Amino acid sequence: MARLLASSRNGHKALAVLLCFWPALGQFSDEVVEDLAGRRLATADLPEGLRLKEALNQSLDLTIFPTWDLFLGFSDRHKTIQGKMTVLLLYYAETLRFVSNPQLIVSVDNFGDGNRYLQGTIQLADSSGRDAFTTSNIYVGDFSQSNFDHLCFPFDDKTVRFDISIQKPGNYIFDLRLSCPPPLLAENQTVDGKQIVTKCTFPATGPSLGFDWGSFVCQAVDTKLVQCSMTGVREWMSILKGYLWPSFTFSAMGFISFTLSVKMAMPRVGTTMLALISLTNLRNALMEMLPVSGETSWLEEYFLIAMTFMLLNLCGHAISFYLDGIGKTDLQQMINKINLFGMVSVSLVTISSRLHVRDCPHVSRAFSTVLLTLTCLLLIVVFVAITWIYRDSFRHVGQILHEFSQRNTRVVPVYKDATEEDDD
Repeated sequence: MARLLASSRNGHKALAVLLCFWPALGQFSDEVVEDLAGRRLATADLPEGLRLKEALNQSLDLTIFPTWDLFLGFSDRHKTIQGKMTVLLLYYAETLRFVSNPQLIVSVDNFGDGNRYLQGTIQLADSSGRDAFTTSNIYVGDFSQSNFDHLCFPFDDKTVRFDISIQKPGNYIFDLRLSCPPPLLAENQTVDGKQIVTKCTFPATGPSLGFDWGSFVCQAVDTKLVQCSMTGVREWMSILKGYLWPSFTFSAMGFISFTLSVKMAMPRVGTTMLALISLTNLRNALMEMLPVSGETSWLEEYFLIAMTFMLLNLCGHAISFYLDGIGKTDLQQMINKINLFGMVSVSLVTISSRLHVRDCPHVSRAFSTVLLTLTCLLLIVVFVAITWIYRDSFRHVGQILHEFSQRNTRVVPVYKDATEEDDD
């Protein structure tokens, strides 16, 4: 009920703004009528053998003034934005000769689940005394979006669109016109010396629903369609604090388990398994936010990489236990250091490189390049240091591999055939 009351108040406010600028709108409508004199009607789509009952030499205008009034929700998974949108409608008395209720033939095409409220009609008169009417349609609910791309999530932006059109059979004789009263920023196009509004820009909406929204812009695509849109930049810090930082701590737990003594087999494996399960739960929670189809987002890919390295940690523990069991202490310590420092640096290079190749618009190319360069240098330094510190162990590994290759080399004897011996 509170939402409906708010919708009603916002609708009255928009109507008051429109009435304040009615003289300007009346002049605009007269100019458009004159400009379209002699324009052919789109009656070719009428069923064969049928025609308009009343003769009409030109199409009639339905002038609209769309506004976005309220944010109610946003869903990446379902690709929808929830909110309240008002479409004010202006038309002259001649329109009623062809359609009983003009506001029913103007609709928002991508409006999905929700309610459409038809407001009452007010009779007006322009500066020349012509009778006119104004009313509005209020849409409260979901607006479907088909252009969402989550490749760079959470470093991305979203452009939501609203397609306002004239539905059949109204499109046979009516044209949709866009109104943009001052002080809104309008862009006009001159056609035969007349000014027609082609674009109207509203002030920036501001932060809401985890986005920083820009201007609400409406543009006349053609005489049957007006497309409104606004772009919001995602506020990614809250997502990083809710997903990235916890996952970082869980991954650190898995790597730090290599600092425990090799005799503490259960704590080492248990810590790694706990980290893997926690990362899996975080990823599942993230997937509840994102679409089930489409390209993999960067944050989802980050979780897959982290989970993969937890699996490699389990393999590293198994190798360490085996080497300790056969008395190869030096090799076991080398494997520990490789898994602790080496695998950390490899994971950082992998994550930063995946971010770099996506070339996200809200991640500076210079920043991703520097980050990738630093992680690569860290990787080189770590493995050079490990190789130098455990150089004797690496020689030992080389000897083992050499002996293994020699052991598997078989000498196949060649026997002479008995007939060949007789010939000799």
